[in-house]
Amino acid sequence: MKAIKKYVKAVPLEAWMWIGALLYLVFVNPYKTQSFTFCPFHNMGIEHCPGCGLGRSISFIYHGDIIHSFGAHPLGIFALIVIIYRIIDLIRNKYQTKQGEVKNA
Repeated sequence: MKAIKKYVKAVPLEAWMWIGALLYLVFVNPYKTQSFTFCPFHNMGIEHCPGCGLGRSISFIYHGDIIHSFGAHPLGIFALIVIIYRIIDLIRNKYQTKQGEVKNA
């Protein structure tokens, strides 16, 4: 149990949030129409939102459907790459900071 806590603490909270979001999109069925949305613009009745469809686009990528992914949002592939890079960068920065603290101690 201590080993698990060690690994959990080694990853920053923001990285865990992104990992959780990406894992959620693995299990979502992108072909099913969703009636609920987190989008504040859509909930206020504004039709066009530049970010709407990104999650669905990433979910289509996970399911191997690049055509529908691009149709849901043209920047879905780019967004997935940026999010993965952000997760790696957060973990790398945390590791480098820990290594610096160990050397200075």
